[in-house]
Amino acid sequence: MYSTSIAIREFQSTEIDYRALVNVFHRSVHAIPDVIYSKEQKSAWAPDCIDGASWKLRLEEHSVWVAVDERNQEPLGFIELNKSGDIECLYVCPRAQRQGIAKLLLITAFESIRKHYPDKAQWLVQASDVAYEFFIKHGFLPTKRNQVERFGVSLENTTMAKTIA
Repeated sequence: MYSTSIAIREFQSTEIDYRALVNVFHRSVHAIPDVIYSKEQKSAWAPDCIDGASWKLRLEEHSVWVAVDERNQEPLGFIELNKSGDIECLYVCPRAQRQGIAKLLLITAFESIRKHYPDKAQWLVQASDVAYEFFIKHGFLPTKRNQVERFGVSLENTTMAKTIA
């Protein structure tokens, strides 16, 4: 578990700067070992020049929870659900990974799904190769392998589903 106090907060653009979440995303992707995704793939996935306005709009339109270090209010990770309630993305900054933060975010989002989508039978995610084992550990099963193109570069991920009982 992370050694400091972590608060999970619903994203509000008036309280949390969306640029901090873009930074978490960028750092997380570029920390992935080159044997999993090449430098070219990581640069296509998370380019140095990210369209901040699009990110801000997307975060404001979706359900997003942020893990914040209570000591300094620094965002350490976030989970974003699309309008169907499925996972759009889940990122934790490299220095805070493997300390239970992604699990806390996933649990928080799952509680929301159960409350706001009572008829939802499956929870979906397009899991990157680096996140695959995390989602397996939390009850998601692979349903389809995907190839995605970003800026002319091919990336692979896996559609995964968790049955909601």
